[in-house]
Amino acid sequence: MAKPQKKILDGLFAQLEETNGNVVLFDAKGAPSVIFEMTNPVLRLCTDSEQYLLFQDVLANIVQTLGEGYALQKQDIFCRQRYVHEVAKDAEFLTRSYFNYFKGREFTEISTDLIITQEAQRGQFVQYDPKKWLDFHSKVSKVNDILTEKGIRHRKLTKPEVDEYIHRFMAFNFRHGAFSMTNFKSSDEYLKIGDRIIRSYPLVDIDEINLPSIVKPFTEMSVNGYPIATDLFSFLAEVPHTDCVVFNQVVQIPGQRKLLRKLQGKAKRHGSMPDPSNKIAKADIEEVLNILAVDSSLLVNTNFNIIVSCPADKVTPVTSFLETKLYECGIMPSRTAYNQLELFIDSFPGNAYSFNPDYDLFLTLSDAALCFFFKEHLKECEDTPLTTFYTDRQGLPVCIDITGKEGKVKMTDNANFFCIGPSGSGKSFHMNSVVRQLLEQNTDVVMVDTGDSYEGICGYFGGTYISYSKEKPISMNPFKITREEYDLNFGEKKNFLKSLIFLIFKGNEMPSKIEDMLINQTIVEYYEAYFHPFNKFSDEERDDLRQKLLVAAKMEDDYEAYAHDMEDIEEQINREPPKIEAHALVIPAEERRNRILRQCRAFRAMLTDGATTSAEKEKAARQLERYKKELHENSMLIKIDKQIDHMEEQKRRLKVDGLSFNSYYEFALERIPQITSLEKIHFDIRDFAAILKQFYRGGELEMTLNSDLDANLFDEKFIVFEIDKIKDDPVLFPIVVLIIMDVFLQKMRIKKGRKALIIEEAWKAIASPTMAEYIKFLYKTVRKFHGIAGVVTQELNDVIDSPIVKEAIINNSDVKILLDQSKFKDRYDDIAAILGLTPIQKQQIFTINALNNHDNRNYFKEVWICRGQNSDVFGVEEPPECYWAYTTERAEKEALKIYLSHYGSMQEAITHIEADRKRAGIGKYLDFARKINQKQKVMQQW
Repeated sequence: MAKPQKKILDGLFAQLEETNGNVVLFDAKGAPSVIFEMTNPVLRLCTDSEQYLLFQDVLANIVQTLGEGYALQKQDIFCRQRYVHEVAKDAEFLTRSYFNYFKGREFTEISTDLIITQEAQRGQFVQYDPKKWLDFHSKVSKVNDILTEKGIRHRKLTKPEVDEYIHRFMAFNFRHGAFSMTNFKSSDEYLKIGDRIIRSYPLVDIDEINLPSIVKPFTEMSVNGYPIATDLFSFLAEVPHTDCVVFNQVVQIPGQRKLLRKLQGKAKRHGSMPDPSNKIAKADIEEVLNILAVDSSLLVNTNFNIIVSCPADKVTPVTSFLETKLYECGIMPSRTAYNQLELFIDSFPGNAYSFNPDYDLFLTLSDAALCFFFKEHLKECEDTPLTTFYTDRQGLPVCIDITGKEGKVKMTDNANFFCIGPSGSGKSFHMNSVVRQLLEQNTDVVMVDTGDSYEGICGYFGGTYISYSKEKPISMNPFKITREEYDLNFGEKKNFLKSLIFLIFKGNEMPSKIEDMLINQTIVEYYEAYFHPFNKFSDEERDDLRQKLLVAAKMEDDYEAYAHDMEDIEEQINREPPKIEAHALVIPAEERRNRILRQCRAFRAMLTDGATTSAEKEKAARQLERYKKELHENSMLIKIDKQIDHMEEQKRRLKVDGLSFNSYYEFALERIPQITSLEKIHFDIRDFAAILKQFYRGGELEMTLNSDLDANLFDEKFIVFEIDKIKDDPVLFPIVVLIIMDVFLQKMRIKKGRKALIIEEAWKAIASPTMAEYIKFLYKTVRKFHGIAGVVTQELNDVIDSPIVKEAIINNSDVKILLDQSKFKDRYDDIAAILGLTPIQKQQIFTINALNNHDNRNYFKEVWICRGQNSDVFGVEEPPECYWAYTTERAEKEALKIYLSHYGSMQEAITHIEADRKRAGIGKYLDFARKINQKQKVMQQW
């Protein structure tokens, strides 16, 4: 009876068992393997060549650690998947629209497995060697430690996961969900599984070895004129017509001594025959031997194999694509790979030692081999409670922590941001998207705008939209504070009011130190008079004032006045003292003065008495001079006490019955002359009064600073202050912006939770030297109250030309957001220096909108976001429903208002206008909006 024919798939693996904490897969020859699932550490299109080199070092370390008798197998699987995202039933309408829009979109998922295999002993039977078995587990543990130490995300596969992995490889199906095997057929040129063709493309033809003479762990491609570092095989994520691509990379580490002796003998043979080709071969071998002697590289046997799955009619274009891309890398793949089934079986996980050494393995240096290992991963969602969704470079939604400080990985502790994007770059559209997502996640947002960019989103969320004009001003009272605010935050409020007053009084001119001191003192005394009404000075206060005024009086004394006073005292000493009636009242200071005068007359008498000795006369003269000085000081104190009485009466008259600009103006005009008179300083009170008068009773702008703000605003989740109508008013515009900022600070302190203040172009109104310190204060204060402050601008010159912007805004913002900067490319070095951009970040910025990634996607713009030192480029791609809510095009907004008036709610209006646009078959939103505006009615009424 004939023996049954052995089939190639029989006994592919011997066993799968869990032992010593490892799940071990044994191949048919008994070689054990442990499989790690890992994430390549280099982010695709990060542009940082250093990251490729660092991962190369990690791989080299692993190869050195494994040593002879081990193989390192790495499989990168590029599988086409369809996007699915679970949406909560109570999610917002626009959020549901967002994820429904992306539902089913195809994308390439990259998964990576690292497999450690120990070579089995050759022979008919597998023999158990306890030392080798312990060494295997030790090496696996060391590889695990290396990956952990280098921060590379990884884990060992469980037994069910390894079982699923090898069965999925057999079916060549890595799509999510259930899978099955169907009709496996083999030929010399390909395999066929069901209706799919599976084909292997070995990178090295052993007979020709068409590889580049010099290889690096990365290559460079030109994007927008800049060389961008990328993986040699990054194109594997973009192979057309394929549903799955597996890049199988194998490095076997053979015995080094035997190979070295073989190479040395080969070099001698080439040297013994004087032929040009032999000289070249000998030189090449000697160079390899020198590298091995000097570096820590090893000689390794390698195999690199690209396995693709595609429809039968797409094999030719797939082959053409791969050959073209590999040729660009300097690689000519094998054209004679007729052992397709053998290559497929040898590429199984754990089959690293199955390759035929005669025609499948290529001997090279380990460092060179590791350059061909794939090193990239795709952008993934971040682990964060605050999610802001963008798309990655291939159009897949990913969420990030826009603040950089709330996610699991802290990138910064400062969520303040600035956003720069020229006109037409999608800046307002992007900010609408960010604001929508902040509002949906319980964030209070206050916006200051100058162009109706947020009218739609404000209407959708039912926010408060306040349009400021001279005819209809926003009523505010920045001087009004509560007793609690006065006790806890008066220093902050005082600095704000000082900035406000100087903004009105001085404009962009810096105040002098005297002016700063005067206004500071009036604000302090103004609130002191309101919260602690004055009655009289205490004894302690009088003593302090007396000492202070005495020092000031002495400072004012000059020699002539002092000499005159001393002459007057001399005359009083020489004058006959008046008789004091017994019933007369004498005040203490006068009584003390008279007593000192009597002492002085006694000493004068001693000086004129002939019986007095010269020593007694000398002593009497000294005492007389001392008493004369005391009389002078006593007369000064009498004047000072009268002055204190006058000051007390002045202070008693300074009453503040209510807090407003009007009462402060009255207080300041009365108090400033008193201070300047007392301190003997100059301040132009008339100019001050005239300039501030327009905000006082009966003035043109009285309502601006004297009417209480609607208290309900503090409970609103979303407020938009639209101040476009006053943007050309040099006086009112900056004042209103400043007051709105103060309103936000009050709201921020009162309300719990996350708050955001976003100022569009209006921030330029307060970018002045007088406001620099206040802006710094604002940016630093919001951080203490779980707040975010951000400014948005389209003019890059604002950044370059203004030191205030640099010092007050850029240096206090850890989140930078930039849109298309290509028009500034020629002068970007100066901008990069101001923004603190690294060369890598500059390269990232100039890839914005420059990639060929627009196929099968709606119109979108890209944006560069940097949080701390973490930066990347993202796409802003939104569904039509969000477009209608965000649009800043006047015609589209007017059309939406027609639908809003008909359907009553913004959600219904957006739903119906988009449904009608699709029903009408009109692709462009603007074209459809013009039709609506032309008929002035919704489409169903046409």
